[in-house]
Amino acid sequence: APGRAAGVLFFGCNVDDSGTKEFVFTPTLGRCLTRHQKDYAQHSPTPDQFQQLMDDVSTMQQSQPNYTAADLARVSVPVTIVHSEHDEFIKREHAEYLAATIPHADFVFLPEVSHFAPLQRPDLFNQTVLAFLSALGIGESDDNTTENYPSLVV
Repeated sequence: APGRAAGVLFFGCNVDDSGTKEFVFTPTLGRCLTRHQKDYAQHSPTPDQFQQLMDDVSTMQQSQPNYTAADLARVSVPVTIVHSEHDEFIKREHAEYLAATIPHADFVFLPEVSHFAPLQRPDLFNQTVLAFLSALGIGESDDNTTENYPSLVV
């Protein structure tokens, strides 16, 4: 809804189940999941239910989201699709499809990182997000102080 969002940055996202890769456990994935589990235990009101969360997310991803090309063609806000070179979950061709299907969408490729780019190369990831916000006219003011950012959904 253009009235509710100035733009959308998709990172590591799919719009239907054709965009996801077959799950393959890797050492990188293991390290990140261990970190996520610790973060979840520290910050969640249900610290002992990380596995339930993982199971629920896995079930959800089998049927959601399910957007069609016609749905994507109706997007009218600026969109940037960000895909990482070694993404463990999302196919590059799916990210490229999104960029080609959503009107005026941009495609940004992050080399040498995976689905966990915000942890692996935070400076690169942050530069990508800040460039997107800057293109929307959101960010640092003329006196180098940071304006209030709108709510961001990750």
